Amino acid sequence: MKKTRILCVIGKSGSGKGTQVELLKEKINDARFMHVVSGDLLRAFIRQKNPLAQKVGGMMNRGNLAPDWLTDHLWQAEFLKNIGKISGAVFEGTPRTLNQTHLIDDVCATMFDVKPFAVYVAISDAEAKRRLLIRLVCAKCKQPVPYHLIASRPKTCSLCGGPIVRRKDDNEKAILNRLRFFRKSVLPVIAWYRKQNRLIYVNGEQDVSAVFSELWNGLRKRRLV
Repeated sequence: MKKTRILCVIGKSGSGKGTQVELLKEKINDARFMHVVSGDLLRAFIRQKNPLAQKVGGMMNRGNLAPDWLTDHLWQAEFLKNIGKISGAVFEGTPRTLNQTHLIDDVCATMFDVKPFAVYVAISDAEAKRRLLIRLVCAKCKQPVPYHLIASRPKTCSLCGGPIVRRKDDNEKAILNRLRFFRKSVLPVIAWYRKQNRLIYVNGEQDVSAVFSELWNGLRKRRLV
């Protein structure tokens, strides 16, 4: 990479932001470009089986979000472990509140002398609900089954061979909770990035390649790639 870049890929649950981040990492092709997935960090924390981990796991299974202070602690710990070893980072699904937005700005300005750009992968509430109600994931590695493969009803994960299951929090009540949270807390984050002229808007209701093409062109226009 020629320069440090910090990107925050934001979108509703089911928007396909994880798929787009994987394509982005492949395109950038830099092993020192860190991928920060708050959900993965939280799931690893929950597996510790201590009382706090069990409490947070219960919250997430009900469609609620883990507290910001815990999420922030986990990604900051990853940054501190890798000081001098990373050339940049892409956050997947973070920030989700204005407080987190300002914290990420502060950390990245101190560590990298840059502030992040946000990529908003936009889909409607109806599309998010439709996708989440059919979503399948690997019980072992937690990777989602690509939507174009769901109709074939795979039984095992193509990546690790683990069994394919539905996520516990992919039910109507939990989905509605997540959508309400997005409107209340994440939309102000998107508005703030737009005001700062650090927002790249992408239509997520296209096929995967078209979404990525729009994302990549947006990064090129901002001279981020």
